[in-house]
Amino acid sequence: MKNNQKRIFEILALILIAIFCISISPKTLQNDTFYTIKIGEYIVKNKGIDMVEPFAWYQGLEYTYPHWLYDVMIYVIYSLGGMTGIYISTCIFAVILGITLYEVNSKLAKNKVVSFVITIGAIYMLRDYITARAQLVTFILFILQIFCMEQLINTNKKRYGVALVTISILMANLHVAVWPFSFVLYLPYIVEYIVACMEERTAKKYGKEVIPGQKLQIIKKDGVKILIIFMLICILTGFLTPLGTTPYTYLIKTMQGETTHNISEHQPMTLIQSTDVLCSIIILLAILIFTNSKIKLKDLLMIGGLLLLMLYSRRQSSLYVLIGSIILNRIIYDWMESWVKDIDNNLINVITTRFGMFIVSAFILILSLYFIKPRLKSEYIDKNTYPVEMSEFIKNYFKEKNIDLSEVRLYNEYNYGSYLIYSGIPVFIDSRADLYSPEFNEGQDIFMDFIKSSNLEVYFEDIFEKYDITHVILYKDSKMNRIIEKANLENYKLLKKDEKFVFYEVKK
Repeated sequence: MKNNQKRIFEILALILIAIFCISISPKTLQNDTFYTIKIGEYIVKNKGIDMVEPFAWYQGLEYTYPHWLYDVMIYVIYSLGGMTGIYISTCIFAVILGITLYEVNSKLAKNKVVSFVITIGAIYMLRDYITARAQLVTFILFILQIFCMEQLINTNKKRYGVALVTISILMANLHVAVWPFSFVLYLPYIVEYIVACMEERTAKKYGKEVIPGQKLQIIKKDGVKILIIFMLICILTGFLTPLGTTPYTYLIKTMQGETTHNISEHQPMTLIQSTDVLCSIIILLAILIFTNSKIKLKDLLMIGGLLLLMLYSRRQSSLYVLIGSIILNRIIYDWMESWVKDIDNNLINVITTRFGMFIVSAFILILSLYFIKPRLKSEYIDKNTYPVEMSEFIKNYFKEKNIDLSEVRLYNEYNYGSYLIYSGIPVFIDSRADLYSPEFNEGQDIFMDFIKSSNLEVYFEDIFEKYDITHVILYKDSKMNRIIEKANLENYKLLKKDEKFVFYEVKK
């Protein structure tokens, strides 16, 4: 009877997780998805990667194609199903993420009910990161990596090591920027093993026994030695890409530049503005401080390290939520079991009653309806953010003038540059920030030239002269456009204005 109830709960949990994941999957595309489609198309049609930038109108820019495999995959999906295909694929990847997170949690923490609740909470906290970007696939890989690492240490079965190598190869090709972070996840296991060995050696030296800590557990697992071997093998997988040494240099170059200081997702996190993250930290600390729950050293190091990374860059909150959910699950369930033995089965017995299933299902369905209702009315492309009509006007205008678009030196803004690429218009800049930094293209700091000109730190006409700009597209309410309009600058001929954008010709 118990096994039957567990199967019922498992099926119910998987269905509700899938529904919730679909409900928070956005229909409207983010700017990165637009250039992803075009880069994938470029790779497929050119039958390879040439490390040359094809979409900016500059000559000789180098591009590293940091997520080339994902770009190709999205282009194939787009070519088969268009924008609808991309939306469906986002929903599918979100469901895979949710189910993977639940299964890994339930297997590692050895419970089902808390794992279900933790998974729903984690997916909710990740709602802003679930979109058609390479990170969505690498989230799944990170969770699988943690599972394989834990299983390798506990069982010494080499197949989990082979899986780690496979995951590393995929990550290096799907999203090279996060590939180095996969090695950060090995460190807590290695440090715990070293500390355990030192503790054991010290105890033997003085003829004493190793006494387990009351709160902090330091456990020696010999499987860590095998884990280290596979980690070293994984380091070499960076060469199994068509990108040369990019997997080893990309993150270093990115961190050295100014781009991370000017992009919101790379800014330090302010906890008071991230209520859900702050609540998770408070729950974790409260359980550790005010209960008799124990925490393993590797878990303490993992959650502490991820917390520091998150405070340094808010983008890393995604990893904090993903990996932290497993650690929080362990601690919460350990605390619950100290109060009631076999609590997971007791909770399953309650939930799998008709009333229990009705309450749980109703709650998740109402929550899902709340999230999906506004998304159903949304469009694939937000015309308030992206110059949909203006792009068509620009292409028709130059076609009528018999001017090749490749000869036009257009100044555009960062947030919609990717859409211009998608529309077939060469750009001044787009959201591939690294491409326009001197770390990747020595001697050219296009990114900071844009930042300074758009913020009016420097006079924008000096930048226009530097790059010999011939045409300008701007948000109608941008600082630059206000100056052009209010000052009645005569060398700007207005060619088109709509509700959100303006398009000028720069007279020489």
